[in-house]
Amino acid sequence: MKKFEIKKILLPTDFSDTANNALRQAIVMAKLAGAELKLLYVIEPEMNFSATIPMPQSEGYYEQLKINLLNKLGKIAQNIESENNIKVTYETRFETVYKQICSVAEDENIDLIMMGTHGNSGVSEFFIGSNASKVVSNANCPVITIQQKAATSGFKTICLPIRAEINSRQKVDYVVELAKLYASTVFIIGYADMNNEEDQIKVKQYVLQVEKYLVKLNVNHNSTFITGDNFTKEIMLHAEKNNADLIAVINETSFSLDHLIKGPFAKQFVNHSTIPVISIPVYSNPDLISYSPYLSGSLPGI
Repeated sequence: MKKFEIKKILLPTDFSDTANNALRQAIVMAKLAGAELKLLYVIEPEMNFSATIPMPQSEGYYEQLKINLLNKLGKIAQNIESENNIKVTYETRFETVYKQICSVAEDENIDLIMMGTHGNSGVSEFFIGSNASKVVSNANCPVITIQQKAATSGFKTICLPIRAEINSRQKVDYVVELAKLYASTVFIIGYADMNNEEDQIKVKQYVLQVEKYLVKLNVNHNSTFITGDNFTKEIMLHAEKNNADLIAVINETSFSLDHLIKGPFAKQFVNHSTIPVISIPVYSNPDLISYSPYLSGSLPGI
């Protein structure tokens, strides 16, 4: 079974302030984990509106653009390597941003994508979405999305929401590995619907079991239990109150009315959280991630 290890980090960039903030976080992680860092710039097709009739840009335009981008990426990579003693590679690709990011991640066995996001607000995110939320929805590896306001270096407090859904347990081992890497405190938030007493009882039991697991692994932690009618809003609120640096969520699929209107929870967090979010894909193949016997045997709903 494959254990979650961070050996290759992909950093998509457009040289914006938000992307540069994500880059700073990626450098910190690469140094701590002894990982390689790959920079990626995806060139999307453009139209030339200076002509009488808008036309696609010429082939020569893109050739020169690619040369300029590779030069800029090369200088950034060289500076990172010399100042941080980590291996950095870089590449440009052409076409749809999120598709190329996911393609590189799959082609090169990337362990984690870290990228900036400005997010969206309102219902437009359901129809349009952002590149970050599309990457989260389609990537085959975890994605950490970093907002422009997130200026801390590293993740010292990681928020771990626990619900009654069975797939939710897949994020526990990921959080443990990150907590070990950053010497973090894990803030466990048990959450259940205020009108569902059965789930409230289950989640309280699950929180106790996670606590025992973290004690066994010597991971610092604290916990709380809350009820509400808006999962993302309540988790973001409690994460902010407790000065969390990262929120861990599962990128689950659902056909609920709430998800149809607002999108999956991972997308809601990516688009609205001011705190960085790690979105972990649901793995249908258990060989893709290893769980301790304690977790798999005792936490059927985490």
